[in-house]
Amino acid sequence: MRKVLLLGAALLVSAGIMAQSAAERTLVGASNKYKQVQKTYRIEKAGQQTSVPVTSPAKNLNTKATQGITKTYMGTSANCFSVLLPEQAGLAANEETGIIMMTHRANGVDYNSGFILSSFSTDGGFSFDDSTVLIWENTGGYIARYPGGVIYNPTGNTTPANAYAVAAGPVLVSTWDGGFYASETFGGTNFAYDMTLHADTTGGAQPYNFLPRMHMQARGNKVFLYGDANTDDGTYYTSIHTTVNIGTFNTTTNSFDWVLSSHTPDYIIDGLGNPDGNIYPGLVMDDAGSIGYLIYIGRNADASDNLTYQPIIYKTTDGGINWIEQPAFNWATCPALQDFATDYSPVGRPLFSYVKDAVIDADGYLHFTNYVHGAYSDNVDSLGYYAVYTGMQGIVFDTYQTSTGWASMAVDTIYASDPDEATTLIDPGTADYVAWDDRFQMSRTADGSKIVYAWMDTDPSLSEVNIYPDIMVKMYDVATGTMGPKVNVTAGTDYDANNYWLYLADITFDKGTYYQVNLSTSTLNSNSSGTVDHEYVTGVYLDETGNLIAGVNDLPLDAAIAMYPNPTSGDLNISFNDLAAGNYSVVVYNTIGGVVLSQNIDVNGAVVRSINMNELPTGIYMVQVSNENGSTTKKVIKN
Repeated sequence: MRKVLLLGAALLVSAGIMAQSAAERTLVGASNKYKQVQKTYRIEKAGQQTSVPVTSPAKNLNTKATQGITKTYMGTSANCFSVLLPEQAGLAANEETGIIMMTHRANGVDYNSGFILSSFSTDGGFSFDDSTVLIWENTGGYIARYPGGVIYNPTGNTTPANAYAVAAGPVLVSTWDGGFYASETFGGTNFAYDMTLHADTTGGAQPYNFLPRMHMQARGNKVFLYGDANTDDGTYYTSIHTTVNIGTFNTTTNSFDWVLSSHTPDYIIDGLGNPDGNIYPGLVMDDAGSIGYLIYIGRNADASDNLTYQPIIYKTTDGGINWIEQPAFNWATCPALQDFATDYSPVGRPLFSYVKDAVIDADGYLHFTNYVHGAYSDNVDSLGYYAVYTGMQGIVFDTYQTSTGWASMAVDTIYASDPDEATTLIDPGTADYVAWDDRFQMSRTADGSKIVYAWMDTDPSLSEVNIYPDIMVKMYDVATGTMGPKVNVTAGTDYDANNYWLYLADITFDKGTYYQVNLSTSTLNSNSSGTVDHEYVTGVYLDETGNLIAGVNDLPLDAAIAMYPNPTSGDLNISFNDLAAGNYSVVVYNTIGGVVLSQNIDVNGAVVRSINMNELPTGIYMVQVSNENGSTTKKVIKN
């Protein structure tokens, strides 16, 4: 959908290698303003749609790699709209409990498609429960859409059953009626729900809250996401308003109390009387849920250069209620942006696209990512035009705070263009289908010492359109300021050039000697009303320098332990592989976190040990097996 000015030097540019001669640039096209077309792919259209039919190509360059990358089934949704946006927070992870969770619409067979499930794993992503946490059931006749989900873990808790799945998103009857919120423990207790309806909020104490689904996150005892109250005249946005949704955990009711906070960015007004900027900001909060940032992209009257779209930062120190504009961002103080503007812009200035994602690092500094393009024009009527080269989609930058101001670094180049930019190259004659972009997202370790980036891209030798995507991962070390290598985790595997609807969880697990990157994909159905399966990408383990570690059997993984039969009526067998050695502690918890059984097991290599659950009542239990290297927890049903 983003129409761009194509410049005809067919370049394949790596991040950081940007000194291309200006003489090679030749104008071959023109565009609309980015902000005018931004909302189209973010709103599910009424009626039947058809997504792109894609068959993975044969590739002679790669053979099956020994990376140990597999995919584990998590659940099924009635259609692909469950995973439409990377900003929906589809995948979440929690370090303290080891939970990995996918929040998605139900399959439309066992449950109505308006129901919402939180499929979760407690064994490192090797198995998922997709039936216990049915978190939204069309309550009150309201059909849930576009769900996001996060994990709220009470302070000090390490028991998976006592952590909460929290879901939110828009609700629909005949039109978009407002937003839903729901929460439930992973043990199946304390179910609660709430809604903010347009009928209750329009003209009332709470601001309007259209399609709340963006940048959901759990921080401290709060959960945050946002919708909007934007207005348009059918062609242009006439006003831009962000509606921040803030849920605070109530220890008396064991549920969340939700309030809405409205914010309006102070954009320059263009010649048509409309705000001159992008409609969706980035949102990130600190671990305490008190300090956070809204990052808009547009023209700022306070900036030293207001002839380009650049970041406008607002900060909250009271948990998202009030937002204060920060000193104007000045791209000219960032050497990487200066060099980029010189090499890529006919008018010598950068143009920022919408914010892809944001995190706060170990030092408390904000990082946010987006494409940086070369601005094309200084004309006030054409400031949303930008220039790129053929042969690449663009370069993603991480712009971040420092002790003295701002800096920016190129993360990497993304080559293939979005499928929605080149319909005729995919399926000539297709007028309407569900499309996707590169799905660029950010994660971090719980302590903020590592930042992980993930996205989808297609080998340029196969297509200039991103229809044969592989998953790319990169890791940045905050303390040393070192960017690791770009790792293609799916090339040469069974999933080569066949990965869609990527999600990167908010937390990357620090396993002591390696890092577990939590990723998911979903299948591509040629019919948008057809079901899609969601799968966890198992085996993405990076070493300290960001290189992929090959072979799951080389690591002391949770997969070393299996439990069966499940359900069980008596003995539970615990199977260890040949890497297991030493003393293991086995603790069985009930659904309220109480210890009902514990014992120690000595293991030396592959062996099966049994614990007796005969005396335990029928119900759901969490069985945790641990040693000095870590732990794994699995849900076990006693019947």
